[in-house]
This record gives sequence, structure tokens and C-alpha cells, in this order.
Amino acid sequence: MRLDVSWLAVTLAVVVLCGGCGQSGSPKNPTVQTNMTNLVAECEALARDGAAQGKDTWTASDPLPPAIKSLSPQVVQLRVTESPAATVVDIQTSGGFQHRGYLVVCASKDANFVPQKGRNWRITKVAPAVFEYRE
Repeated sequence: MRLDVSWLAVTLAVVVLCGGCGQSGSPKNPTVQTNMTNLVAECEALARDGAAQGKDTWTASDPLPPAIKSLSPQVVQLRVTESPAATVVDIQTSGGFQHRGYLVVCASKDANFVPQKGRNWRITKVAPAVFEYRE
């Protein structure tokens, strides 16, 4: 019996420790990469058009471009920061106790700009100009 418990403990430890082995934050599938490129282009257009119309928030019921809509967003917000100067589209895909979503950098003078969301939230770059966040 003791051997079975030890084996189970070792197996669980290996699964937990190696769960992310060999995975990077960047998508390797060309289709996913194309979708991320489309996402950035759609966010840039949404930011440009939204700014021209004085609109900075969209909900799931609003008409949204296909790549953005495919993420099933709860809310999409246009964020403009002054320091550093940047335009970011925040696509929130879940909320409540576990906020998650994507921050898409549409414009920034800093090539190494990493957008922020919430205090101590995890921000991970998943593609050029696309960052995933989670609370």
C-alpha cells in the first residue's frame, strides 16, 4: 500500500512540474500566427475608427471584426496611455474572479512596450503586439 501511495505522489509531481515543458508563449501553427496578424490589423482599424467616432468601448452584442469576435469577448476597450505613448485594445474574454483576455498594441513609440492590466496580473507575449493577461 505504501508503495502505491509513493508511486502516485511521484507521478503527480512529474505531471505538475513538467506540465508546461516544451511549450512557449508563441504560437507555432501558421494558421494561429495568421489569425494573430489579422487580430492586430483588426484592432488597429477598430482603434482608428473608434477614435474617429468617439467610441472606446464595445460589448459582445456590438458588431465586431471576425478575429476579435472569434475570441468571444465580454467587453472590448480602447486604451490610450500618455507615458509611454501607446494605443492598446483590451479584449476581455472572462471576468468575475478570474479576469482573462488579450492586450493588442496598435501603436507605440517604444518597440519593447509591454502593456499592463491590473495590479500584479500576469502578462505574457503570445505573438508580435499581442499579449495575454490573467488575474
